[in-house]
Amino acid sequence: MTTATRPTTLAIAAACWIAAAAGYVVLELLAAAALPGYSYTEHYISSLGVPAWSSRAHLMNAAFYLQGVLFLLGALLVARTVRGRFSAVFVVLAALTAVGNVLVGVVHGGSALWTSGYEWLHVLGAVLAILGGNAAVLAGSAVVARATAARWYLPVGLLIGVAGIVLFAMLQNYNDWAVDYAPVGLVERGCVYTILGWQLLSGLVLWARSDLLR
Repeated sequence: MTTATRPTTLAIAAACWIAAAAGYVVLELLAAAALPGYSYTEHYISSLGVPAWSSRAHLMNAAFYLQGVLFLLGALLVARTVRGRFSAVFVVLAALTAVGNVLVGVVHGGSALWTSGYEWLHVLGAVLAILGGNAAVLAGSAVVARATAARWYLPVGLLIGVAGIVLFAMLQNYNDWAVDYAPVGLVERGCVYTILGWQLLSGLVLWARSDLLR
């Protein structure tokens, strides 16, 4: 890749991740506003994607699609500028994350697949989206660190990914580990928002780096 196209590629990747994180939060907020009594701390995120419960379920499911597609697109663009093992691993994990997000959106409560006995696809999707997403954060932090040359960035990125995986482990063992300490919605959002927070941070760092390279 030429030096002329590299900053443009990084800037587009940054825009993808920033748009995905911001779009997800906004769409989630709009969906939650249409569901009386919904609590960010007490209820699961995917509850917002059930049409029988929320008149704006389509917005929440659109947020899952948006996140999956733009997360993967950003990963592909960054990996295009930084070649190596971590880049390949990052793209694979980002692809799994994208598949997971799409499954969560497609196989929502009340959908044809859900009512036909394929609700396990929703669970699989959540695992791919959350665990895969936080694993992608770990690999992606190494890739973005090389692209930006920011010394402080790598330890911060790795810390975010590790925190997300720990919170996911808490979620999977909620009744044993966290039921007495934190509401389930808070634990779930914790391991989802680590991914969104990393995207926002990485997007801003990449954007700044792309300006320096112009």
